[in-house]
Amino acid sequence: FLLGNFFFQTFILYMIAQEEQVMDKFAGEMNLCNFGADIQKCPDGPNCIGPSGTNYQNAGRMYDYASWTTRTYVRDSLKVLFPHKADEIQELIDPGEYGLENYYVRIVCVFIFMMSVLSDLRSTIDMGYILWYVPTESQPWIEYKVPNFAPKEKVKEVFDKGEVDFVSFRIAGMPVHWKLINFIIIICPKIFIWKKTAKYGVMFLMETAGIENVIVNVTALTFILNLDEMLFQNFQHKALHHILAHLEPWLIENTDEDEQFSVEKNFNAVVEQNKGAMFTFGLIPMRPVYTLVFSALFIAEYYHCMCQFSETGGLVSKPQALPTEQIYPLMAFVFPWYNTEYAEEYYWTPPK
Repeated sequence: FLLGNFFFQTFILYMIAQEEQVMDKFAGEMNLCNFGADIQKCPDGPNCIGPSGTNYQNAGRMYDYASWTTRTYVRDSLKVLFPHKADEIQELIDPGEYGLENYYVRIVCVFIFMMSVLSDLRSTIDMGYILWYVPTESQPWIEYKVPNFAPKEKVKEVFDKGEVDFVSFRIAGMPVHWKLINFIIIICPKIFIWKKTAKYGVMFLMETAGIENVIVNVTALTFILNLDEMLFQNFQHKALHHILAHLEPWLIENTDEDEQFSVEKNFNAVVEQNKGAMFTFGLIPMRPVYTLVFSALFIAEYYHCMCQFSETGGLVSKPQALPTEQIYPLMAFVFPWYNTEYAEEYYWTPPK
């Protein structure tokens, strides 16, 4: 199950990277960045110059990449077929420009996507806590508990129980070598998948121009995070489902000392601790804060790697060159410091 889950999730993420880093470039596409993000301020505002070097003027000249390239191809084909009318065709046929329909819906969708991504990260951190806090010694995880208040056969008859109902499952200690094995084959791959999902998921959303498309894409990306649960529900043995359903709860902190005090004493202790304070940071829900921080970090990474400042203001795509390989190198996908080779000549440069 672990190998299958790691393979499927990594394969899907690798295909997204293949699309963004290789196939889009062979299609002649540049990075979206902030092309047309300030369409309401055009023609004199920032981000008002499209990839082909003309001013957006208004939203009527903005198209998605497929429509824009098709319209441009038709215009250029007519110029080749009728060279004596090239100037007239150039003047009368307007292919428009490729640009972003709405800047803010893209940012909101990244925030929504990051909420689901951080939930997966939190579950991975909880698994790390368990490995850290469980005793580093061999302890039984399965116990056979026979009731002592009545004969076993009587209990089975009265409560309609079977032998399996007397078996309890709990989280207990494990030797250090088993902790290392679990960390290497479970925690590390989950962190790797989380990082790649966040990086290429944000890149995929930031490269989506249409309002409807970016909303649909943010729901589709959550499928990658839920893939492990789907595989578990459909392919794991029913015995494992039974074990997890009957696993006893496990607490990291020892609450025996706190339970010695009454509810009133605990309440008074909290009031005394925060006495005189009009505001405490404990009142701030931290998950939205973490979501904002990670969203900003991955958006900043996208702009840093894909975009540059334009001479006319705003952020535009960096110059684009074709990769020398038609398959995205696996080393480049795994290791961020691996340099992908590109052709010396650019097929697209920012308009001046």
